[in-house]
Amino acid sequence: MTTALRVSEDELRRFLVSRLEIMDAADFDKACRMAARLRIPLERAVVERGRIPLGFLLAQLAETWGIDYIDLKVNDVKPEALGVLTEEYARARVLVPFALDDRLLRVAMWNPRDHHVRDDIERMTGCKVVPYLAPEPAIRRAHLLYKGDLRAMLERAGLDASAQVVRRVAGSDDGSAVELVDRILEYAAVARASDVHIEPYELETLVRYRVDGVLQEVLSLSPATLTSLVARIKVRAGMRIDDRRSPQDGRFEADLGGVKIDLRVSSVPTHWGEKVVMRVLSKEAVLLDLEDLGLAAASYQILLRNILRPHGMILITGPTGSGKTSTLYAMLIRAGAERGNVVNISTIEDPVEYTIPRIVQIPVNPTAGVEFATGLRALLRQDPDIIMVGEIRDRETVDIAMRAALVGRLLISTLHTNDSTGAVPRLLDMGVEPFLLASTLSLVVAQRLVRRICLPCRESLAPDEAVLRALRARPDFEQTVTVLRAEGVLGGADDPLAGARFFRGKGCGQCGGTGFRGRLGVFELFEVDEQMRAMVMARRDAGALRQEAIARGMKTMVQDGLAKVFLGETTVEEVLRVAL
Repeated sequence: MTTALRVSEDELRRFLVSRLEIMDAADFDKACRMAARLRIPLERAVVERGRIPLGFLLAQLAETWGIDYIDLKVNDVKPEALGVLTEEYARARVLVPFALDDRLLRVAMWNPRDHHVRDDIERMTGCKVVPYLAPEPAIRRAHLLYKGDLRAMLERAGLDASAQVVRRVAGSDDGSAVELVDRILEYAAVARASDVHIEPYELETLVRYRVDGVLQEVLSLSPATLTSLVARIKVRAGMRIDDRRSPQDGRFEADLGGVKIDLRVSSVPTHWGEKVVMRVLSKEAVLLDLEDLGLAAASYQILLRNILRPHGMILITGPTGSGKTSTLYAMLIRAGAERGNVVNISTIEDPVEYTIPRIVQIPVNPTAGVEFATGLRALLRQDPDIIMVGEIRDRETVDIAMRAALVGRLLISTLHTNDSTGAVPRLLDMGVEPFLLASTLSLVVAQRLVRRICLPCRESLAPDEAVLRALRARPDFEQTVTVLRAEGVLGGADDPLAGARFFRGKGCGQCGGTGFRGRLGVFELFEVDEQMRAMVMARRDAGALRQEAIARGMKTMVQDGLAKVFLGETTVEEVLRVAL
């Protein structure tokens, strides 16, 4: 249940319309009517109506109120602070104490201006309260920590499940398996994991979590627990528990004490039993800001002007887990906002991962005959202005997509290629005519995700000589230096790497000792201008296209990544891991 921020209509109007000027009076009035009609808090209606990122709105409000804003992460919450207030009190008032230092209690609050609550806390604890404004979903997630050390609880649940394995018919009620699944999901929510892997082997069953793009082994179970554990997950996901020899897919929703998550479940048979992977999708409202993706200023401007075009095709390329969906959603939100929300935006997705306000989203449903091609064909009869297709997989889909982009629609989709320029030969191989591709393709964005260095424990260090030699040996080294100097990242010395500093995270409590906290994108933008259109018409190969694009100023993913390395945002190892 979403709780109101308790900011008055007049205050919010002055803030958004008069001060920040990110909404006009008419749009704000519509948001007010929307809040009254749907009985939702006004700030939520403003966020959805104006497509304003919630984090941005809260940070600006906090600054206005003279307090700090914190996008609370679980590692921010210290056990000694958590124990100062009871779980019931924290949940009832939507707050959580997260740090205690010399009688100074830092409290993340959804309503930090409530002086009565602050006075009450100071009276109960004898501590001076320092309030922070934090998103309600982050506070609700932190409340899960009141259960105790979730990793220890997870391990205990695993031991209990192993000890209580008895002869049961698969799928019958098994209390130990029920508790184990609950603990697995709670840990996933707290760790903000994107995926949970349950992997069977001869001597153990591993439970691993993908956090910030990297798998972390968290639990090792007895092989005997696999059957009941998988059966419990399959029951919740609506999958067949009597079929252990065929791949299956399912989905279910879990409510973890106020934190709701969606889980997409996939099972495959292996030599030692069924492997299950659960994709974790938050039920929180997704309002991504294009500026938060990690785009450099020049790249941001290229992307922005292309999503404001009335027609054409924009493609996002990259492997699974490279952040393509987040980029697609951020583009749709910005496109709608920049056009005053007077456009019809529709999507066809497999599946719909996150719901976006005021955008029509259609899930692929093969059993009902809704595939990408059929769904796209139907959407063309729905008077769309902007269409997002989750993925271009086959000739039929790309043909319809090309026609849509050619007749006055902006079409955004994804494609699997290694780099941006590789999208052209890939589409030609799928049977697209060169003249049609040259007329419709506007921009290709290739991207990867790298882990972001944890700011509280970041330190600079001299780069390893072996790394410097490897960088100097790259065939594009001189061109890379030119690009980074133009951006002000490297100095003008004879040796551009002389005195260069790299950065790393030492590891602290806030990043769980990893040195990383969160992720950001590394991008390569291939904009199709008249010269490139002529090369597409001539069916030039991928190498020639890439060489010409770089000569005309395209910044490669490696160059973009190295810029982020020298700026202290990530490490050179992260860039080399994903961008080579």
